[in-house]
Order: sequence, then C-alpha cells, then structure tokens
Amino acid sequence: MSSSTLITSANSTAHILKQASKLAIRVTRSTSAIAISNKRFVSSQSTAIAATRSLLATSRVNPLRQYTTSSLTVSNEKTNVNQAPALAAAVDEQDETMNDQKDKQEKRISEIKDAKLIFNQAFKNVQDIHGREHMIFPKEIIWLMGAPGSGKGTHTPAILRARGITNPPISMSSLLSTPECKDLINKGLMISDGKVVENLLHALLDCEPEVGVLVDGFPRSEVQVECLKLLHERMHELRKEYKHTPLKDFFPRPTFRICVLYVDEEISVNRQIMRGKLIKEHNAQVLRSGEGEIKEERVTDYDEMLIRARYQIFKDHYSCLLKLSKIFPFHLINAVGSIESVMRIILKEFEYQSSLELEHDTYEAISHIPLATKIGIHARQDLIRRLEHYCETEPEIFSKAVRFIDQEVSPMVARHAISGQALVRSDNPILSDPKIVEVVISILSERGYAITMDERVHETPRRVDPKTWEIILERTHVYALNIRFPQHHIQPLEQKF
Repeated sequence: MSSSTLITSANSTAHILKQASKLAIRVTRSTSAIAISNKRFVSSQSTAIAATRSLLATSRVNPLRQYTTSSLTVSNEKTNVNQAPALAAAVDEQDETMNDQKDKQEKRISEIKDAKLIFNQAFKNVQDIHGREHMIFPKEIIWLMGAPGSGKGTHTPAILRARGITNPPISMSSLLSTPECKDLINKGLMISDGKVVENLLHALLDCEPEVGVLVDGFPRSEVQVECLKLLHERMHELRKEYKHTPLKDFFPRPTFRICVLYVDEEISVNRQIMRGKLIKEHNAQVLRSGEGEIKEERVTDYDEMLIRARYQIFKDHYSCLLKLSKIFPFHLINAVGSIESVMRIILKEFEYQSSLELEHDTYEAISHIPLATKIGIHARQDLIRRLEHYCETEPEIFSKAVRFIDQEVSPMVARHAISGQALVRSDNPILSDPKIVEVVISILSERGYAITMDERVHETPRRVDPKTWEIILERTHVYALNIRFPQHHIQPLEQKF
C-alpha cells in the first residue's frame, strides 16, 4: 500500500473523530517526507479505543494542539474506519458515566447529616482498631467552648488544677491539623463530622482513664452535639455491659461537664488585638536579646475584619449551644473579669451541674431500669416474636384474641374511623386471661393502633343477708380499651371548588 493512501486514511479517521467528539482537532501534514513502510498495521479494537481515549484526553487539555499523521495509530484492515465514531462516543459516554457516579457519591457523602449514622461509623472504625474491651474513656470529660478572646487558653491550666486533671488538654484545632486533614483542606474539601469524631475518640482513648481530660473546641455543629449525646449513651452502655465482669472498674459512670465562656463582640475584638500586640512585642524582645521563646503569631490577632468574622461564626453556632443545653444543662459564663473571679464562676457552674446528677449509690440502684428513649428500640422485634410464639405454640388463645377483635373491637373502630380514637368497653370474661390481653394488644399494635387497657370492677347490691344484715354485692369486671389511630380529615365540599 502506498504512503499517500495511508495518509488519506489517517486524515479521514481524524476528521471523523473530530465530528464525533466535537473537539477542535486540526490535523496538519508534515512538510517533510513521511516514511511509511508497506507493512500492514494490525491492531485490535482495544488498541483503537486506547488511541482514541488518548487523543480525546489530550485535545481537551489543549484543543489547539496540532497532530501529525505519525501520531495516529491506524489499522487499515482489522479495524474499520467507520467504527471510529462509535468508539469515540463509547469512550465519552464511559468517562461521563464515571464522572457522574463520582460526583453523585461525593454529593451523597457531603449531604449525610444523620448524627447517629456518623457516630456509629466513627465509633466502629475506632473500635476495630482498639477492640471493644479497650474502649476505655476518661471518667470525667470537660467540654470547653467559648467566644474568640474569651480566655479559653488562659483558664485551661486553672481548670485542670481545680479538677485534678493530669491528662494534657485536647485541642480540636490541633487534632484537625494532622497531615491527613491538611491534605483534605489543601484539596478544597471540608473535614467531615465523622472524621472529627473519629479523631476525637482516638485522642480520648490515648488519655489516662483514671483522671479526667479537657477538650477545647467541641462540639461546634448540631451534628457534633448529637454525637456528644451518643458518646455519653455509648459510655453508659459499655459500663452496663462490663458491670459484672473483671473489667467493671475500667468503665466508670461517665461524667460530662460543660464550660462555655462568653464575652461580647467589642471585648472579643479588643482582647485579640491586644494579644497580637503583646505577642509581637514579646517576639521582638526575644529577637533582640536572644533569650526566651518565640510565640506563635496568629493572623486573626491583627486583622479586625477577620476577628469579627470569627465572632460571627461563634454567633452562628449559638443554636448548637441551645441544643446542647437541653441535653446537658449549663449556663454561659461571663468571662469579663480577673482570672480568679472567672474561675470562681466556673467552679460554681460545675457544682450546679453536679447537683443535677444522682449520687452514685442512687444511680446504681435504678440504672437497670431502661431509659424511656431506649424502650422502643427493639419493641417491634419483641412484638413480632410474641405474635409468632402464640400463633405457633398456643393457637387456641391466638384464635380467641382474633375473634374478640373481629366481634367487639373492629366494629367500634370502624364507627369512629374519622375521629381517630375509639373507646371499647367489654365485660367479656376472656379478657381476664392475661395471655389473651397480651395477644389482643400485640395484634392491634402490629396493625398500627396505639392501645391502652384499663380494668374496672363494678359492684352492684343484690340482696341483704337477713341474719347478718350484710349487703351482698355482685362484682362485674369491665375492661376499657382506649384505641387511637391516625385521624382522617375530610375536606368540605365547598373547599374543593
């Protein structure tokens, strides 16, 4: 085959690829002679796809780049030139599909705001590393938060001394400055709440559990507030799980203390500007004298705009503090004043929070009673288990319960279908059997009804004993079933037009 024939075939292929991918690919012929041998080019379809992908990818980066015929791999026999547009379209479609899937996955991850899902996954990741029996947290955790310039760093040493805490404080800003977190920030990505919680759990487990620890800067979002609540509950679960094991002393009752320091915006701005000025003067003195250590200079201590922006972030997160106060009651601490006076307020606040907790012995005596928030977690599974048990092992009782519902409950419910509530009174003696009552309640609950039952005894005088003059009473048991279900709202006819 002549070289001119190969060049013509290559130009035709390039033209077709240009139409298929809508890319500006300009093919120029080299002015120099192109030595092309008569050896036939044999390439598979995968080779053509690879060449097409390479060509399209490069053209997207630099659409003005020129290609010569020598840069194209063309098969004149094994690969039909008419297949090129289809191959190019397939490549484009595959790339777009992969990009769409990646974008959707990243979007799903960024939109996940389910605190329970986030916490459970973070806790599992940490537990897989340490082991469940080693999930031993400090017995007291102080959560320190506050407005910028409120003196969190200043008061931290005094708080540690007052509470007898020897573990070094945990600063969330330091935890989020790890190489992994910096890499996410450099890529323009936000550090997820799951990663924040996971880093925090690792840091808490690295502490000595016999003494407490202070955490600076957590929680900062509503999701993190919910995660803090879940951590408290999980620590209670661990204590209950290991209560009757040799490890019970390693899982004490968790104690959370909340400390939120507050100053108004103007004081916050003035304090930070003054702090920046003092640090700059200190560092200048160290450079002149060669004695002392250089202190870190914060950019936010010199720019009033940045300072006010930081304070605005604190105000934006105020709703998180309100949510936190409903879980762990606390007061804002006015941090305007001397270190000693503010410290007295902090200790008084800790005493207040302690007064809201039960004494150890009292708590241990009632801790086995399930929390109201936990009672319904496995209620559905228990309900199904009960119904299956009675249906298989005691079918007679199950049939009596179903028959009672069909004859006495369902007609009354149908009569009150619009109201959403029905009161069924019955003197049927089968309700004296606790098993039948349990089955009736279970069946109605499974069908979506909320039911409560009350038993009352009516006494009716029947006769008088002539010898003792004692009034003989006849006792009748009446059972009242209060049944609630979703109310049906009927739209008036005139509102439809």
